[in-house]
Amino acid sequence: MSATTVAVVNPASCAGKTGRAWPELRRALAAAGVEVEERLTREPRQATELTRQALRDGAGRVVAVGGDGTLNEVVNGFFDEDGAPIATDAVLGLVPSGTGGDFRRTAGIPVGAAAAPILAAGANRPVDVGRLTLDGAAPRHFVNIADCGIGGEVVARVNRSSKRAGGTATFLWHSLASLLSYRPRAARVEIDGTVEEGRYQNVVVANGRYFGGGMRVAPDADLGDGQFDVVLFGDLPKVRSITGIRRIYAGTHIGQPGIRMIRAQRVRVTPLEDPPLGFEMEGEEVGPAPATLEILPGAVRLCAPA
Repeated sequence: MSATTVAVVNPASCAGKTGRAWPELRRALAAAGVEVEERLTREPRQATELTRQALRDGAGRVVAVGGDGTLNEVVNGFFDEDGAPIATDAVLGLVPSGTGGDFRRTAGIPVGAAAAPILAAGANRPVDVGRLTLDGAAPRHFVNIADCGIGGEVVARVNRSSKRAGGTATFLWHSLASLLSYRPRAARVEIDGTVEEGRYQNVVVANGRYFGGGMRVAPDADLGDGQFDVVLFGDLPKVRSITGIRRIYAGTHIGQPGIRMIRAQRVRVTPLEDPPLGFEMEGEEVGPAPATLEILPGAVRLCAPA
């Protein structure tokens, strides 16, 4: 594997701010001793194909420059269309520049040019990857969080908005708006073989700790422990959901009435009513359940602080 570093840049990320900042970010990388070959995306999902091609051409490291959605596309590029890894010794890097910035919080990677010294140091460690497979569809991968329920509704609202208010404010506003109208839905959830049925506001399958622009939904999740932290939000009253949102930001919601956390390696969600729970992962809409999620221990090497 060569030492070539390829930067996959999403200029549209963060309402176009990433594209405007990229020349400065590239200079900061060069000043830190990181020379990159750039690949700019021009349409959705292109980052996945650019990453696959870079790895097949022998790149030793691919750096996602953008938000959590860009990172998700790049992570998917580490696997082929059938889910097989393309280059197991290649390294994933990140220069965060997006709306949510949730994965970087768990990984300890600073925003923008401040990430350059981490890439220059080159230290990396294996992290787990989640695999989500909607019935009848090709597998998709994530390094942070996938969830179904109100999370999918929030992401749909966010993706239709301008995002000019910034990540935290944008996600908070649309979370509150969604809580006012969202109705928990019946589903069967199988967690490592244990099956339960109920009505769920949200089923969160977490590898990282944060989602929604800084909500610490899985406060103790570990990127390298080989397990998901599965957080189940039951049929919660609207008033308690709204007043309790501050607990999610603080990470003190686990164990509150109707909220549980279970560690697992495999999760299966089957809808029991229409409309079914809809999945999102890392700020990108995926589609409706049924779906199966599995952990791939240490599947990707991440350039990040220890």
